[in-house]
Amino acid sequence: MTVKLSKQAQTLTEITPLIKVCLIERLPEDRALAFLEKNGAKMSASTYYRYKKEYENTIGDRFLNLMRTEWAEEHLLVLDIIKRLEGKYWAILKDCDNPMDAKHILDSIRATQGEKLMIYNDTPFLTKMREIFEQKLKELPEPKKKKELKKSET
Repeated sequence: MTVKLSKQAQTLTEITPLIKVCLIERLPEDRALAFLEKNGAKMSASTYYRYKKEYENTIGDRFLNLMRTEWAEEHLLVLDIIKRLEGKYWAILKDCDNPMDAKHILDSIRATQGEKLMIYNDTPFLTKMREIFEQKLKELPEPKKKKELKKSET
C-alpha cells in the first residue's frame, strides 16, 4: 500500500532542498526568490519566509536524529578502521626482521591505540551538550511540592 502525500506535503518535500540551498548560501531575499523561481518554485516573499521557518523548525529534530544514528555509526566505523589498521601493523611486525623498522611499526601501533583512546574518551561535544542541558534545567522553575499546592489552594 502506498501512502499518497497531500499537495502541501508534496510541495514541502520538493521545496525543502531548495530552501536548504538558500540558507547554506545565505542568499538575501531577492536572490533567494530568484533562485527558487529559476528552479521552478516561484513564490512570494511571505511564502518563502513561511517555508524557511518550517525548515528551521525541523533542524532540532534533524539534529537529534543525527545524534541517535549517524554520530554513533561514524564512531563505530572509525573504531573498526583503527582496529583493522592496528591488526595489520601487528601482522607486519611479526614478519619484520629489521629492528629500526620494528620500532617504527611499534610507534604506529602506539599511535593507533592513542587514536582509539581519543574516540573512546574524547567526547567534548557530549560534555558541552550535558552542560547546556544542565543550564536549561537550572533555568526551569522548581516544581511546587504537594504541601505548597494545598496551601495555595486554600
